[in-house]
Amino acid sequence: MYKITMNILYIIGNGLDIAYQMKTSYQDFFNYYLSLSSVDVDIRAMKKDIHSRRYKTWADLEMGMGEYSSKCADKDVFLKCLSNIKENLREYLQKESEKINLYKINSLSNFINLEQLLEPEPRKRYIDYRRQFGSNETIDVMTLNYTSTLESLFGYGNSTKGLSNGVILQSILHVHGTLDNMMVMGVNDKSQISNTAFNTDIDVVEDFVKPEFNDACLNNKNIDCESLIHHANIIVLYGTSLGKSDDKWWKLIGKRMESVTYPLIVYLPYDEKKKQSAEPNRLRRWTLESVREIHEKFDIKIDEEMLYSRICIAFNKTLLPISTSPKQTNRIN
Repeated sequence: MYKITMNILYIIGNGLDIAYQMKTSYQDFFNYYLSLSSVDVDIRAMKKDIHSRRYKTWADLEMGMGEYSSKCADKDVFLKCLSNIKENLREYLQKESEKINLYKINSLSNFINLEQLLEPEPRKRYIDYRRQFGSNETIDVMTLNYTSTLESLFGYGNSTKGLSNGVILQSILHVHGTLDNMMVMGVNDKSQISNTAFNTDIDVVEDFVKPEFNDACLNNKNIDCESLIHHANIIVLYGTSLGKSDDKWWKLIGKRMESVTYPLIVYLPYDEKKKQSAEPNRLRRWTLESVREIHEKFDIKIDEEMLYSRICIAFNKTLLPISTSPKQTNRIN
């Protein structure tokens, strides 16, 4: 019997860059940002407010800026503050992203053969699910990062790239833009802008609401990403905090998880407190906690027991191991 090609969608967050020793966490940037002198009184006031909030993730900052809008006298002050963060972030990340040029991929084995990352129980469910598809795979990536880490590691241009026999990397889409093109920082929707005068202002909405920004740029990213989620057979979540500022994507995945043609989710969270080697008997407990997190954040209506059967979770895994020697070629070994 003919079996169809399997479509794998990776959704990649900042954890990927951090795994490669790039200081791209929110805290890394904000420590740098605070060290910069600011003569503008509005910028200084914003920095003081952000510092007092003690945010932990980029999503926290984005949601926090939505709340900070209520403290801005007018939209020009708010947009000025937002622009200042983005410009300084661009310069900071440009320097950090240069680090990836010193590395090359050692192996694609984990990236292509996800079952290798899983413990026996989720591995069996993964393999059983995988059997309904043929041996050929297409891989697409939705990256929430501005950096071009994956393009550099894969030697990827703007066309498809063969990774191994029957496995094709089809696309890498930067949902939030890149450092040099259509970079957006903001919230998921207008309701996350506390200043009600701003959430109907077209200048603020098209600059600060991420899906609206993409539509205003006429870049088709929203349509393309929606299509990738709709057609994915496996969705891999790696290095992302599942923050509310990207609710659009989590809710779309949630809707698909309720359908008959649901995808299998492979969730690869990092948590330094969850060390399997030290506490192997905690693995089931940690897994159930992650299933509950997805159940809540993705607004999934099916019960948690059924959802558990549709999610494979592995903690603190390396997706793309790299060598620390300078990269001599873009060829993948």
